[in-house]
Amino acid sequence: MNSIEIDRQRIAYTEMGSPSNPPVILIHGIMSHRGVWTRTLETLKNNFHCIAIDQLGFGDSDKPKDGDYTIAKQAERALKIADHFGFEKFNLIGHSMGGQVSTYLAATLAPQRVHKLISVDGVVTGKLSNKTQSTRRMVTMAEKIPALYSYGQKLCDRWKDFAYWNFDAWFYKIKELPFEAWELDRRMALNPEIALSTPRAWDSLNATDLTPMLKHITAPTLVIFGNQDGTVPVSQAHTFKQNLPAAQLVIIESCGHFPMYEKFDEYIKPLTDFLL
Repeated sequence: MNSIEIDRQRIAYTEMGSPSNPPVILIHGIMSHRGVWTRTLETLKNNFHCIAIDQLGFGDSDKPKDGDYTIAKQAERALKIADHFGFEKFNLIGHSMGGQVSTYLAATLAPQRVHKLISVDGVVTGKLSNKTQSTRRMVTMAEKIPALYSYGQKLCDRWKDFAYWNFDAWFYKIKELPFEAWELDRRMALNPEIALSTPRAWDSLNATDLTPMLKHITAPTLVIFGNQDGTVPVSQAHTFKQNLPAAQLVIIESCGHFPMYEKFDEYIKPLTDFLL
């Protein structure tokens, strides 16, 4: 595992591709991890220098009790990661909350440094679907009782139906995806170590409405969205397009919140075409 120190905290990352290639920074969503980009990295590595990070509070990065897990601060860290690698200009790809972080960076912190922006099922208004409310309630309880995460892991391992119920908002047809294909994602989402970071990140996610900021984006932008996303309403993809008419919009049918898992071919082609 590679890691760097940002603001005296360890940030884990995966690096693929030659440093001589154009840089791409990839940012995962809430309760997720950098491994969500594995197939994407394998596809991009021949043409790009890819850095997929674990945001502070998630994955293998540090999870300080007093950490600042706001969207704004995570965007600042992403920019400092670009500085660390010497990326004067860089491509930026974000998924879910990572799309929100990436868009915030491109709209407010350093519009001139983002070469191209890709938001994959990214949060725009801060409002998630009704399906996610049961998860939010669990997150609230687990902040006080972190063992609930471990208990949830055991139930998911023992009973597939419980896992399907718990993560139903992730996929369009959850039972059609091989159970083992998203095992690591379940474990990362139910890691007791994220018990403090998750509710704080979620609060900031809900409080950050990017709609008025979108007009400030100067980078060419691509928005990819699963039309049956049960986590971030697909209406937010159209909100993005309405407020940034120059953005390209790709809606993938029969696809939920993780097009990189459910509809990889339909997801990766417009992504690579856009970057190249």
